[in-house]
Amino acid sequence: MKKKLNTKKENNNFYILVNDLFLKIEDNLNLYENEIDIDYEIQDYVMTITFSNKTLIIINKQEPLQQIWLATMQNGYHFDYKNNQWICNRSNKNFWEIFENACSIQSNKDLIFCKK
Repeated sequence: MKKKLNTKKENNNFYILVNDLFLKIEDNLNLYENEIDIDYEIQDYVMTITFSNKTLIIINKQEPLQQIWLATMQNGYHFDYKNNQWICNRSNKNFWEIFENACSIQSNKDLIFCKK
C-alpha cells in the first residue's frame, strides 16, 4: 500500500520557510533605509523591491514546485530548500549570495546582509 504524502503539512512548512525568508529580507533592507532609496512591498507572497534608479527585484514563491523565484536585472533564479538554505537549482549558490550581489549592483552600493 502506498503512503500518501501529507501535502498540507509540507505546504505549512513551505509557508513557514517563505515567511522566514521574507522577514529576513525586510530586516536587511531596513538596515539601509537611511543610506539608500529602496522601496519594497509584499502582496500575496510576491515581494517587489524598487531601487532609486527604477530597477526592480522581484521575489515570489512557487508553491507547486516548493521553490522561491528571484528576478533581477541580470537574470532569473529558482531556489530549492536544501540543507537549511535556499539553493539555486542551476548554480548551486545560496539565495543570499545572489540576492546580495543583485541588490549591490542595482543600488550602486556595496550591501552586506545578515543571513541569520
